[in-house]
Amino acid sequence: MRETKSVFTFDEPIERLWSGVTVYEVLVHWLADEVKGRPKVGGDFSWTWKLGLEGDFTTHGTYKKIEPLKELVMEWKDHPADPSGAIFLQLLFESKGGDKSQLTIINGGFPDGDGSDVWIEGAKEAWDGQAIHLKDFLKQNPDITKFFKKS
Repeated sequence: MRETKSVFTFDEPIERLWSGVTVYEVLVHWLADEVKGRPKVGGDFSWTWKLGLEGDFTTHGTYKKIEPLKELVMEWKDHPADPSGAIFLQLLFESKGGDKSQLTIINGGFPDGDGSDVWIEGAKEAWDGQAIHLKDFLKQNPDITKFFKKS
């Protein structure tokens, strides 16, 4: 199986980075237009992007592992590169002390062979772009708790 991996440093404490990636009310501000499913092991999620004339694109998956402030693993149920559920997203969080943290994004499970090249290149480009969106969002919103659903 093949994968792509990128590492990003954030000028944010680990708790804030974790919340920016795991609170679904925040995800709609930097990841997708519509997000469903709170992170819990075995729970489902869906992300929808409204692509204008191209219509909407929705992807579905399951949360496989959650270790707060350290690791989040998801598997897709309907990834076009391998609809059998082998495609995964692993996010590794690491505190670098004070207001610095690191996010490692691994998107893998792509089938071996040249046929996966387009998917791997697309995944790398997409997740690298999303990390930039996340950095910008966190920088522009010092208090992301205002987006949290009040219970």
